Amino acid sequence: MYQQFSAAVITFLISSFGILVNIVLVMSIRKTVSMNGSFGIITKNQAICNIMMCSIFLVFVFPTQVSSSVLLISISNHFGTLSMIVYEISNLSHLTIAMNRFCAMYIQHRYERIFSKTNTMVLRNYLWVFSIAFCTCWYEISKCFFFYDTQTWTFEFENSEFCATLTWFSDFIFNTGLIILTLFMNLVTAYKGRKLSRALINAAGMEVSNVLRKREWNFVRQACCQGLSIFLGQIAYYFFAPMIDEDWLVAQFFIATLWAFMHASEGGIIMVSNQELRTIFKKESQEIFAVVRRSSGI
Repeated sequence: MYQQFSAAVITFLISSFGILVNIVLVMSIRKTVSMNGSFGIITKNQAICNIMMCSIFLVFVFPTQVSSSVLLISISNHFGTLSMIVYEISNLSHLTIAMNRFCAMYIQHRYERIFSKTNTMVLRNYLWVFSIAFCTCWYEISKCFFFYDTQTWTFEFENSEFCATLTWFSDFIFNTGLIILTLFMNLVTAYKGRKLSRALINAAGMEVSNVLRKREWNFVRQACCQGLSIFLGQIAYYFFAPMIDEDWLVAQFFIATLWAFMHASEGGIIMVSNQELRTIFKKESQEIFAVVRRSSGI
């Protein structure tokens, strides 16, 4: 019983942290001038997906872990499908951000046309419609349910040969392909950016070049951290979790749920990698702290 309680505590802490960090990220994006364009729209969409994923685990999985409610378990497949919808939207948002950066670097003359605000919002809406249809078809209509498993205290796919074959292609192959393509495009974009910054050394001076190098490093760090974290979560669910001994139930739960918990860290990765967002966050924090001090009479 204590192991189940430990799993519930982990779920509560990680989910709460993820919701808080990503809400701060959304608020910072709304107040950042450079985030008013297409890049900001997609990044905010990604942060909203992170909030939704963490909310599913805080509002549904955590109470189910604590109570083992028969009613919650009986409807868990609907929440499982919802989590997969959010997961697909998030992965497609990562790819869209990579495409945005790629176009900005390689086809600058058409970037404004391709990623205008209108086109970006249409594309964002398409990601939602596609993901909802995709997951509803594969996991609800086909009855390959993604439900809460009372043995592992997290979501698991239906244990059948049909479901194993289906999810291998619809989940693992499809999403792993998206992740690898996203990471590849980000690295190619970073390489192009580095070449351009070297060309600007003589024209703009060493000080400007150092600023560009710092931006490049932040971009590469964000792209690699996000790509590797999502890939690790995908690999952990299919390969690492089944290898863990049944005596280590909490470890098995954590590894099997890593694909979802990684969404909690994404807001922090984006904040750490973006100087402008960090500046807005610090400013907002100082203002809030000042208001609290005045109201408390400190």
